[in-house]
Amino acid sequence: MHDIDLEYLIIGEGKRILVLETGIGNSFYSWLPFINTIKKEYTIILYHRAGYGKSATPMHRRTTANIARELHVLIEKLQLDRFLLVGNSFGGLCAQQYARMYPEKLDGVLLIDSKSHNFHRLYDLDLPFMYSMISLEKLIEANKETSTKSKNELKEKFKESKEESKGYLTEKEAADYEEFMTTPHFYKTVAEEFENWSTSRDEIKSGEAFPDIPLIVIARDQELSAKPYVEHGIPEAEAILHERAWRELQVELAGLSSKGELVIAEGSDHEVHKDRQGVIVECLRRFE
Repeated sequence: MHDIDLEYLIIGEGKRILVLETGIGNSFYSWLPFINTIKKEYTIILYHRAGYGKSATPMHRRTTANIARELHVLIEKLQLDRFLLVGNSFGGLCAQQYARMYPEKLDGVLLIDSKSHNFHRLYDLDLPFMYSMISLEKLIEANKETSTKSKNELKEKFKESKEESKGYLTEKEAADYEEFMTTPHFYKTVAEEFENWSTSRDEIKSGEAFPDIPLIVIARDQELSAKPYVEHGIPEAEAILHERAWRELQVELAGLSSKGELVIAEGSDHEVHKDRQGVIVECLRRFE
């Protein structure tokens, strides 16, 4: 695969190298407060996938295999020998793909409330009310619609997020984050990542097996995570069923390697790096 210009940051001074794969529709800016707590122990590579932030427009279909290939080009460009790969949410699915394709580069994988390659089982559940509100099709449609808005419209739409970011980002970082959130093409890329979930699933299942390397899976608190769904009007029974199935998928992920283990982030919803930073720190230390 040809080189593609990907935006990245290198933070830290530690001997251990971490590479972070962020969730779908998310930037590395939200990770900076956490990264600053570990930068003395690790050297951290943060990057934005193609179509995100200042990274180049995608040249290839937005599947996890193509995303893994593009990341590998960056890894080779940075002359990284071996490292720990951390994947959050959809970034966890991308990390799983990378591990299957380039196991020789990895000292281990940390999946943080990761999307499973068996995610389709969630959509097979009897959750009519929930999926009338947040189906995969609706997520694709919403991002495509957002991609048609002007920069000024997006600035107004995400004004509150920008103000919140000032509490944990420097002035320059906050300005960069605003630029990230108000670039219309970004939402087109997010829609394309969603659209290719099924293809990514099929590529993972038909490809190489997950390597037998150290693996830690951090799962969210399923009781706590059900509450926001209920607060938004989704029946409690549906929310509980969804969260129970999500946990089962996390258990399965931990079984991908004989060296895998599951850690429950009690008191944390999906964004563990915001809710329970100490859990991630403890898990990282287990790789040493």
